[in-house]
Amino acid sequence: MANRILNNEGDIRDFIRGCTVLGTGGGGSPEEGLKIIEKEFKRGKNFLLISVDELPNDAAIASPYCVGSLKSKRVISVYNRAERGFPVAECIRSFGLLEEYTHKKFFATIATEIGGGNTAIAFAVAARSEIPIIDGDLAGRSVPECQQTTFCIKNLEMTPFSIVTPYGDEIIVPRVKDDFEGEKVMRGMVTATGANVGVTSHPRVGKEVRDSVVKGSITFALKIGRALKNKNPVDSLVESGGILLFRGVATKASWKDKGGFTPGEFELRGIEEFEKEAYKVSFKNENLISWRNEKVDVTIPDLICTLTPEGKPVINPNVRKGKEYVIVGFRAPKIWRTSKGLELFGPKYLGLDSKYIPVGNRRM
Repeated sequence: MANRILNNEGDIRDFIRGCTVLGTGGGGSPEEGLKIIEKEFKRGKNFLLISVDELPNDAAIASPYCVGSLKSKRVISVYNRAERGFPVAECIRSFGLLEEYTHKKFFATIATEIGGGNTAIAFAVAARSEIPIIDGDLAGRSVPECQQTTFCIKNLEMTPFSIVTPYGDEIIVPRVKDDFEGEKVMRGMVTATGANVGVTSHPRVGKEVRDSVVKGSITFALKIGRALKNKNPVDSLVESGGILLFRGVATKASWKDKGGFTPGEFELRGIEEFEKEAYKVSFKNENLISWRNEKVDVTIPDLICTLTPEGKPVINPNVRKGKEYVIVGFRAPKIWRTSKGLELFGPKYLGLDSKYIPVGNRRM
């Protein structure tokens, strides 16, 4: 049974805040995400949440999201002349386009990841379609590439998928060699058009997905966002399962746009209990690896999250030299810590010839 969620503007802000933490420096713009959900709320739309375990066996679902880069042009969409930038209208159209191609009416949406921008897309599409969103997602965090999903771990292909551009291009991809090629096709459209595009992928049915998603990630994001409103937000985050990794002032911060991604790094000089220490974080959209005093501290699939001392989550392009930050880690969902999960999104992805060591274990 689907239940209402995000019943007021406070809930919406808490939710986007929590999604941004779990977005690990990426996951899209939280400001855009907030606007997207608030717009649907003010239209009188309801947000309905359903457990993956309650899906009927034959209920069709799919995942709508944005693929783009920070350099994508903010063009006027042919689907909504008032819209520039984040491709909400294109995502809604891509969802309908895939329904037309598969001859199925989707029962629910599922977020491809948890992040300030892309999770909001799944909510907006569900609200407009008057269907629920699943309390779960395909990553339990944000990830840089479209093949890095729990469905891929479980051999559930992303095809067929649809791509819609703001110029009116509507594309169906019936099949690709594998999900790695699917990522290239999507990213290629971003490069070719110079714009963000709307995608809907992974059309599946209930009986296929029950053991293939990160369950409860939507409600967990809301819990995290609410915890950050407490008097001591970082302490509350730790009480919610986080691990305090570092406190410091940024001494370096750099990034660039390359091939549709945002690679970069930042460095911190330690303060308080971390005085005279140093910390470095490297990212490709999302934070992937960190070093404490030049020794590896945390790697994917675990989460490396950046916040201000006041508990505001920070996306990587907004890290500024001279500002104070807190780094908090979370252990990745169990499915990522399987052998196939680590092969897809673990130290090997970073080019490291080393075993995965869970966050916090290097400090014991």
